[in-house]
Amino acid sequence: MAATRATQIPASVFDWLLERNEPSIRYLTFSKLLELDDSDDRVTQSRAEIGKGFGWAFDLLSAQREQTWWDNPSHCYVPKYKSCVWNLIVLADLGITAEDPRVRNASEHFLGLHNVDSGGFSLFPIGSEKIAPHICLTGNMIRTLSCFGYTNDSRIKKAVDWLLTQQLPDGGWNCYMKWGGKHSSFKSTIEPLSALTAVVASRRKNPEYESAMSRAKEFLLKHRLFLSDVDGSIIMLDFKRFHYTIHYHYDVLHALGVLTEPGSCEDSRLEPAVSLLLAKRQAEGYWVLDGTYRGWRSRRGQHGQGSVWRPEEEEIVEQGWGDAGTLQLEEAGKASKWVTLQALLVLKRLGFLEQITRFQNAA
Repeated sequence: MAATRATQIPASVFDWLLERNEPSIRYLTFSKLLELDDSDDRVTQSRAEIGKGFGWAFDLLSAQREQTWWDNPSHCYVPKYKSCVWNLIVLADLGITAEDPRVRNASEHFLGLHNVDSGGFSLFPIGSEKIAPHICLTGNMIRTLSCFGYTNDSRIKKAVDWLLTQQLPDGGWNCYMKWGGKHSSFKSTIEPLSALTAVVASRRKNPEYESAMSRAKEFLLKHRLFLSDVDGSIIMLDFKRFHYTIHYHYDVLHALGVLTEPGSCEDSRLEPAVSLLLAKRQAEGYWVLDGTYRGWRSRRGQHGQGSVWRPEEEEIVEQGWGDAGTLQLEEAGKASKWVTLQALLVLKRLGFLEQITRFQNAA
């Protein structure tokens, strides 16, 4: 597959990714795309700048209250997408860890409110009538907390163990089985798979984890990541649009990122997804942010304080900026550093990028 799809990166794209105004992108470009050693001054300096004075992580942390919570002190999940959970998910993506006391405070705040003693994390805070572990939230927060350095925490271990008990015979997961779901869903499968990938990547090798990952990958590959295994039709058109922040949603780029990390996945069933990825590349060498999910328009829950879903959460901001409830780092419809970096990481892992070593002396 790589032999017929060699892709060059214009120097202008690298210059753009390495601009000093966004330390997270700069750090991830140096450390993940160029794979510079952790001791390299460019890696250590850019990482040290994350959350300090400027950039996306700094902006998110500046909105934090009492260096602990966002928007709602008693509920980490609502309102979407401005409360604690959603900010922590993005901060984990941006390369910050619990070495930062603000991140550790927020992580412990979440665990104190939403950890279920028997394993997993609940959409509702401890003491609510509806307390029970939830698959998508558990997957998201295992990955997030693992990125922060919590992999060996007993609460994370119990959450992983619970998650494995929820895996279905077809290899995936489904948050909506009790409401009529009949088999695994893409949205409900990508978070647990991402969680297990993060745990294993942090050197917690475990045959049971790796078996679960293999079965989940097979479920997605069977569907070519976005196509029906019955007639080859596109399951949801939105899967073809590239989003950030992704929250608990699903798209082809997000799936490719999870499936190809760590290591390389050369399965031929990735071909339709990779073809889509390459087709969406702009002539200048970057990718566009197709959209971001709209947050709550009002803080008031539809069904009381505990409401966790509203119709507008499925709406996409395709151009410009969403409202105050939308967690958005970049302008929709424009060139995106985040999407471009993720696309290049996928292509690199699959062996599609030519002469990437020529950029290793980048500023």
